[in-house]
Amino acid sequence: MGDEVSGTGKRKDGRRWAVGGGWWSGVVVFAAVAALAAIWVASQQREEDAAWARIRLTGVLRLATDASYPPFAAVDENGELFGFDIDLAEALGRRLRVRVEFENIAYDALLAAVVSGRNDVVISAFAPQPDKLDEAAFTRPYFVSGTVAVVKEEGGRKKKEGGSWADWARGQRLAVEYGAGGDVAARQWARQLAGQQAAGVTVLPQPTAQDALLTLVNGAADAALVDAVTAYEFLRSQPGLALAGPPVEPEPYVIAVSARSRELLLALNRALAEMEADGTLPDLRAKWFGEAAR
Repeated sequence: MGDEVSGTGKRKDGRRWAVGGGWWSGVVVFAAVAALAAIWVASQQREEDAAWARIRLTGVLRLATDASYPPFAAVDENGELFGFDIDLAEALGRRLRVRVEFENIAYDALLAAVVSGRNDVVISAFAPQPDKLDEAAFTRPYFVSGTVAVVKEEGGRKKKEGGSWADWARGQRLAVEYGAGGDVAARQWARQLAGQQAAGVTVLPQPTAQDALLTLVNGAADAALVDAVTAYEFLRSQPGLALAGPPVEPEPYVIAVSARSRELLLALNRALAEMEADGTLPDLRAKWFGEAAR
């Protein structure tokens, strides 16, 4: 991809040119390489501008999403798309002064849709894929999912700023969804703290994330480690609960575009930054996931 990835991917290689055959041959080869590089950059710039130029000309942004993952995107009884990602897309369209055309396609086909040029962007609770940096580019995150720790607002232990999650877990009973990320993290902390005085971590595996949260509510656990989306939804009906800190294992969701769509990527990043700063994005997150997600 490129440099627009928000902390999620880096270039996979660091290739260097080896030049031999004396000073003059080195200059000749270097000049040839520089000329070829200039031609390649120019062609890339033309390609990068093509998608954005078409969007500006037609006033249409072609968007791919998998509408089978509420509350991010789903289809109502009238066949209309709705959800957080749909609202976000329409807000971006207004910001960019274009109309958004949605295509509902399978998740596994989303990235191919922008790489091939069939669609301009993917907005679909999509996590960046560092191994696809040569084909696709990703914006800054607009939502952070992953594993979070939930505690009771009164009496629950909050993570200290600068402290580790293992330190936070000392002596606590942690309800987790069996086999999920929270389960893995809790068991790792338990092993890390094993043998330390008064440092025991009790892991309480539950069938589902909902069961883990109910274990906390019922007082059988000191905290629950569950996926963020489930936690946000649960907190909307349980005002006595709160997050213990930032995500334990953050998973950012981003907008994906073709690696050739550099102008479009810049425009999307600018719009997302503006929407974060003026409250549009926090308000959308609060609308669909509650105040904890703001």
